[in-house]
Amino acid sequence: MTDDDAPGGLPETSLTRLPRAAVLAAADSRLHAGLLGDYLAVLAAAADSGRRLTRAELDQFRALGQVAAESGAPLPALVDLYLSATWRVWPSLPAVRAADRDARADRGGREPRDGTPGGSGGPSGAVSRTRAAASAVLRASDDAVAAVCEGFEAARMARARSEEALRRELVDDLLTGTSAVGQLLERAIAFGLRLEAPHTVLVITGNRRFLDGRALTRSAQELLRAHSLTEPLVATRDGLLVCVLPAHSQLTQPTLPADTGSADTGSASTGSASTGSADAGSAARPGRPPRPTGRRPADEIGPSDRGLGFSPLPAFASPPESGTAVAALAERLRNEPGLIWRMGASRARSGVAGVRIGFEEARSAADLAGRLGLAGTVVHTDDLLIYKVLLRDREALAELVEAVLSPLRAARGGAEPLLETLDAYFSTGAVALAAARRLHLSVRALTYRLDRIHTLTRHNPTSPTDRYVLQTAVLGARLIGWDPSAPAG
Repeated sequence: MTDDDAPGGLPETSLTRLPRAAVLAAADSRLHAGLLGDYLAVLAAAADSGRRLTRAELDQFRALGQVAAESGAPLPALVDLYLSATWRVWPSLPAVRAADRDARADRGGREPRDGTPGGSGGPSGAVSRTRAAASAVLRASDDAVAAVCEGFEAARMARARSEEALRRELVDDLLTGTSAVGQLLERAIAFGLRLEAPHTVLVITGNRRFLDGRALTRSAQELLRAHSLTEPLVATRDGLLVCVLPAHSQLTQPTLPADTGSADTGSASTGSASTGSADAGSAARPGRPPRPTGRRPADEIGPSDRGLGFSPLPAFASPPESGTAVAALAERLRNEPGLIWRMGASRARSGVAGVRIGFEEARSAADLAGRLGLAGTVVHTDDLLIYKVLLRDREALAELVEAVLSPLRAARGGAEPLLETLDAYFSTGAVALAAARRLHLSVRALTYRLDRIHTLTRHNPTSPTDRYVLQTAVLGARLIGWDPSAPAG
C-alpha cells in the first residue's frame, strides 16, 4: 500500500521513513501503516523508562481508531496491525538491544561498553532489565490497543446513530408524505429500497411496544432480508413494528414451505366442514401464509382481550404477496416469550404514495384484528372488507347492536354468556353439538340458551334470516366495543 492510499485524517507519513516493523505489519494486515501513528516510538519510550502512556498519547490512538473506522478498516485487522507491529519491533527496541549486549558480554567474560564489571550486576541484571522492558511494552501495547478500539467503537456507534436517524427520518417522511417524491425515492435507494416496484406494508402491534435496536426488531429485519429478493425496510413507529418489503410477482415468488402452520391450528377443527375446507384452500394457496381461524385458547388471551369471541375469517382469493417472508416473521413472533401480537398486511402498491396508503391499510387491519380478539394472526386488509363496510356507518351499526342485543342484559347472569353462546354457535356453522363441545356444555343446555336468546331478542338463532341479524349484531358489538354489562339505556 502506498502513501497515496492513506485514509484522511492520518498524520503525514512516508513508507521510506517508517521502521521496517511498521511496514511489514501493515503488509500483513493490509492496512495503511499510518494507522500506527507514533506507536513504535511510544513502545520504545515505554521500554526505556517504564512509563505509562500519557493522556495526549491515548487521545492520539483514539483518533487513529476513529480514522480507521471511518475509512472502512475492519477491527480485527486493526488489532492485528498493532500486535504484529509489537512483536516485530521488540527485538530492535533500544532497551532490549542494550540488555542483549550486556548478556552477551557477561557470557563472554568481557566488560560491557559502560565499563561496569559483570554487566551491571551480571546475567541477572540483564534478565531483570529485559523483563522490565517486556512488562512496560505489554502494558503500553494494552493501553494503546484499548484506546484504538475505543475510538473505533465510538466512530462506529456515531455512524450507526446517524444512519438510524436517517432511517427514522425516511420512515417518517414515507408514512406522512412530508417530503418531495423525488427526494424520497433517492433517499430510499440509499437504504436499498426501490419503491418503483410493488411493496407490501406490514404493521405489527402487540401487548408491549416495539423499539428500535431491540433483539426482536433486529431479528425481524434479518428474517425479512433473508426471504426477500431486495432490501426491506424495518422500523418502529409509535410502538408499532412497521415493515416495508417487496411484493414478489408470480415469476419471482418463492415457494412457501409446506410445514408452515398457523398459531391456532387446533381451533380450525371446531369449525364446520364448509368452513374448514375454505380455510384449507386458503392455506394451500402459494405465497400467502396460512390464516389462523377460530378463537384462541383461553390461556392465550390477555386480561384486556377477554369477552366476546369471534367467528373464523372468510377466505379471500387475494394475490400472493411476499408469502415466505410474512410466514417467517409470523413464526418468529410466535416464538417470542410473553408476546401477544397481531399483524396487518396491506395490498401491494408501488411508489411513495403506495407505501403511505399501505401503512394506513395495514395499521387499520391490525387495529380491527385487535377489536375482533384475533391474537397471533396475520390479517390481510382484504380479509376485513366486510367489517370495514359494517364500520362505515358506525351510528347505524351501534343502533343495530343496541336494538338486537340489549335485551340479553335482562338474562340471569347477564348478556355475556349468551353472547359467547351465539359466537360459538355461529363459529361452528350452526352445529349445536360442536358449539356445545366448544363451550363445555351439554346439547340440552346449549339448546336452552338458544331458546332464551329467541325469547329475549325475538330473533331465532336457528332461522337463517334471524341468524344473519344476530351474527351481524355480535360482530358489530366486537367492532364498536359494546359493553354487555352496562345497564340498559
